Amino acid sequence: MMTLKESTLVLAKIRAHHGNAPITDLEARTFHDELRADATLRDALEAVRRFYASNDSGRWMLSGDVNAGIRAIQTARIPDEATIGRLMEQAGIRSEQALAYRRELIKATKLGQPIQQAHALAVEAAHRQAIEAPKPAKPRPKRYHLAGCGQSQIGAMGLKDTLGGAA
Repeated sequence: MMTLKESTLVLAKIRAHHGNAPITDLEARTFHDELRADATLRDALEAVRRFYASNDSGRWMLSGDVNAGIRAIQTARIPDEATIGRLMEQAGIRSEQALAYRRELIKATKLGQPIQQAHALAVEAAHRQAIEAPKPAKPRPKRYHLAGCGQSQIGAMGLKDTLGGAA
């Protein structure tokens, strides 16, 4: 996640295209709060550059436009299914480890990690996540308590046995 200072820098870059209007504290905090949680400064600045490089309407870039640009940049980094499958096969990832591997690989590549570094992180995560299923608990013998259970056993006894010598 970007810091307030970094997101204010992105807002300042947007404002540079429209006359460098001063940024108030409220505007900076609001812009910061509206940005994606996984946004990086590099991706946000690239999103601004791409937006204004193709903007022929003169429209101001908003936080939603920055988020859409970041999403497009991050999505383009994700390797295709064939590459993911080849990397999993190369590392010997089993089917029960595949989900953890894919999640970590996609997360790392979206955030800008090189594919080999993301692969190493994903392999580590896959091996760390491979946890055996718990063994079923041994059945315990049924024990009846006086209150609530075992009425059939109590009812099977005679009244004298149940109440003792008071009956």
